[in-house]
This record gives sequence, C-alpha cells and structure tokens, in this order.
Amino acid sequence: MAILAWSIVTNIAILSAGLQPLQTFWFNILVYAGSAQLAVMPLIAGDYPLWTIWLTALIVNLRFVIFSAGIQPHFKKYTFWQRLGIGYLNGDIAFAKFVHRFPQSDSHSNHTELLYFLGMAFTNWTVWQLGVLIAIIFGSYIPQDWGIGFAGTLALIALIVPAVKNRTALVSALAAAITCALTINLPYRLTIVCSVIAGVGAAVLMDKKYKKGGV
Repeated sequence: MAILAWSIVTNIAILSAGLQPLQTFWFNILVYAGSAQLAVMPLIAGDYPLWTIWLTALIVNLRFVIFSAGIQPHFKKYTFWQRLGIGYLNGDIAFAKFVHRFPQSDSHSNHTELLYFLGMAFTNWTVWQLGVLIAIIFGSYIPQDWGIGFAGTLALIALIVPAVKNRTALVSALAAAITCALTINLPYRLTIVCSVIAGVGAAVLMDKKYKKGGV
C-alpha cells in the first residue's frame, strides 16, 4: 500500500507538471525511479537544457550504483542481459529486503536468491505501475491535503529500523540521517547522494576499526 501511495503521489505531480497521460505512462516504464522523476520534472517543465536534466537524474540515482554493487555477488553468474533486467527492477525497498534476507552470497542458494528477488521486485514494479494508472485515471479526484505520499517514507523507515542490528549499522544510519538533515536544502536532491555517501563511509570506517581491534 505504501508503494501504491508513493506512486500515485509521484505521478499526480508529474501530470500536474505538464506531461500528458500517455507520456506519463511511458515515462514510468522507461524511468522506474520515483525520486529521479520528481527531481527532473521541474526542469522539464522549465525547459532547462537536456544535459541539466540528465545530470540531475544521474546524481539522484547514484545510490543505485551502490545497490547494484551490493547485490552483484549474488547474481554475477548470469548473463549481461539477465543482470540488466535485475538492475532495472532493483529499488530501495527491494534492495533493503534482499540484503536483509541474504547478507552473504551462497552459491548453493543462487536459484532461491533469484526467485526471492524477482518475486519481490516484480511485485513492487507492478504495484508502482498500478499507481501510475490510478493517478492518470483518478488523480484529479484525490485531495493533495491527504498527504498519502508520506506512506512511502513510512515504508522505508519500517524496513530500515529492523535492519539496524549492530553498532556498524547504527553508526551508518545515524551518519546518513544527520547528513540528510544538514543537506536537505541542497539543489537537485543532492541530499540523497550525500546521505548515501555518509552512511556507506561511516560503515566502512567502523568495519576498519573493528578489524584493527581484532573484533
């Protein structure tokens, strides 16, 4: 339900920015990334140069490079086109749930890992596209003051909190949260990139500290 609400709100904003219903539909098929969509829509509506739009989308989606690196050991045996499809379906929630369920790659459970990931990721994708259709057909009837977009944030919080099981994860989460608060007003949604870098950097430093201490 959170993903559905997130999709509806995102696509109502896209439609309000000037895209036609058919353009909005194909936009979501080609660009399966809500944060990037919201970031570039004001630029598209403002007739900004194309390179600015592409650069903004690239910056916002840099976190997916980290996500892909995280799941690469699990799926490296598959062909390029198979991995391309897996990468297309990868997202914040799918990545968080997958690495929580499979923290280490196991060569004996590769098939199980793939089925788990595809079952979850394809369901998320389908629900997102359902939200697109609802926004196109019924978006004008949904009051903005309902604030249903916050459901997506709540879903991420519900996934993150149980995953904080040790000191490294806690420090990483705190570093990302503090960085987010300090950089929230940066343009082009750079706060997302800064928070990811801070969280990963803090985790790396904590791991190095424990290894030096023999823990």
